[in-house]
Amino acid sequence: MSDRNQSAPHRLLSLTEEELSRIVLDIHDGPVQYLFTALSLLTRIQDDVSRDPAKADLVPNLARVAMLLESSLYEIKFFLGTFRPPEFKRRSLVSIIEGLVLQHEEWTGNTVELTVEDVPEEVDLPVKIALYRILQEALSNAYRHAGVDRQWVRLWSEGEHVCLEVVDQGRGFEPPSPDELEAESSEAHIGLRGMRDRVALLNGEFHLFSRPGEGTRIMVKVPAHV
Repeated sequence: MSDRNQSAPHRLLSLTEEELSRIVLDIHDGPVQYLFTALSLLTRIQDDVSRDPAKADLVPNLARVAMLLESSLYEIKFFLGTFRPPEFKRRSLVSIIEGLVLQHEEWTGNTVELTVEDVPEEVDLPVKIALYRILQEALSNAYRHAGVDRQWVRLWSEGEHVCLEVVDQGRGFEPPSPDELEAESSEAHIGLRGMRDRVALLNGEFHLFSRPGEGTRIMVKVPAHV
């Protein structure tokens, strides 16, 4: 489907990813480079101080500053990697999802059991973007909140639709009511609201099943072509 024929919501999904790419590049070329330069200078200062016994008391403080700089660089690089779009236009949906799963496993040490069944090779760009971001959010939420080191992901097709299921057997929670989910002031549900809204833009279905102590299951069904 050409960009000219796409509806406004679908163009919005693509434009959001383009804007995100620009933000990632700005962060990489700005703060990351400044932090890297500061860390390099600090390393040289540490070397100079270590050769001067009169300044030995500065060594522990310099080491702490170096550790903070290194931690900041790691956090920013992790953030950039998380939000760098994976060449959505060129790659297939299956390739994009497989790459995200491998990346999540590498960064977290968790295991993700991925099952792929009869997914069409041709899937429209807005659908790739939405399913990637939904899975990214679901994996991240489980890693941070569910208290588990294993998740299950299934990707398959039903007629003209693509379906995604993400399951964990973790802590679970009481799903928010529609009013709670709509509350703009509620930061606790921003991720869930974002997943739901992405699906709504594609005229799809979003289902969340969770109970305290019984894990969480997220189900998404969207048309392959929009």
